[in-house]
Amino acid sequence: MTGILSHSADPAYNLATEEFLLKNKKDDVFFIYINRPGIIVGKHQNTLAEINYSYILKNNIPVFRRLSGGGTVYHDLGNLNFCFITNEEKGSLVDFDKHSTPIVKALESLGLNITVGKRHDLSINGKKITGTASHVYKQRAMHHGTLLFSADLTVLKKCLNADYKKYSGKGVKSVKSEVTNISGHLKNEMSMKEFTTYIFNFLMSYFQDARSYHFSEKEISEINDLADKKYSRWEWNYGYSPVYEIERSINAGNITISSHIKVEKGLIKTLKFDTSDKTLDQSLKNLSSALLNIQHSKSAINSAIANNSILPHKQLFRLMF
Repeated sequence: MTGILSHSADPAYNLATEEFLLKNKKDDVFFIYINRPGIIVGKHQNTLAEINYSYILKNNIPVFRRLSGGGTVYHDLGNLNFCFITNEEKGSLVDFDKHSTPIVKALESLGLNITVGKRHDLSINGKKITGTASHVYKQRAMHHGTLLFSADLTVLKKCLNADYKKYSGKGVKSVKSEVTNISGHLKNEMSMKEFTTYIFNFLMSYFQDARSYHFSEKEISEINDLADKKYSRWEWNYGYSPVYEIERSINAGNITISSHIKVEKGLIKTLKFDTSDKTLDQSLKNLSSALLNIQHSKSAINSAIANNSILPHKQLFRLMF
């Protein structure tokens, strides 16, 4: 077993590292890292349906898509992430219990009473401290998860306060759970740095053949390249979302305007406006034409319409999101 502790807090870099280790290395490995604030969505999720879009734009909180399935999570500097990548036999590639056990034992050694849930999440007193997910590549399996240690739970809740009912489609929906921080349940106070070191050293001892590893300059260059070309791109983080549709309606004075939007690969493919004021029909058709085949994002819509929209931007966005 190889142990790696990341020295980067860049979510794109750390997610790229997971994929690099899964697809380019042959040995079993555990990888520990901390990300600066960001939202991480599951591979098969509709990003917009999982996030509080207005809040994250206002607060400059980026969104990233990971390689595994499962639900959306919030990361910040108070959240420790673990990843196990192992070679497995066909038919037993995904084994949540196998990879959750060392984490449970590490937490129990700190005097914590850990419960493993039906979805393989870990809880303290009925409140969730980690969610886990997996991904298989050939004969290698990746199992990873989060450990809420001293995360800002107020920001977490605001970021994930999404109204997924606005969106219809086949995207996997997150299951909401009440969460708690590990730090509030410890008998002896620990800093985030101390907790990270403790977990890493515990795993190094748990796997008796473990050895620490540091990436070469060539490997770091390859990981950075993957981070730049995939995990930092809108096309992956938003555009990879499954096909979805939105129907919205607003009242503008005495006028009612409704919209029906279909989005594929993150691009607006069909857009129809209906209005109770038929004198607006042609203008709304022109607006629809201007927005076709652009990214379903506020920045792209702003660029496409410039100052030519017949609706104030605030009203238009209520029709589009």
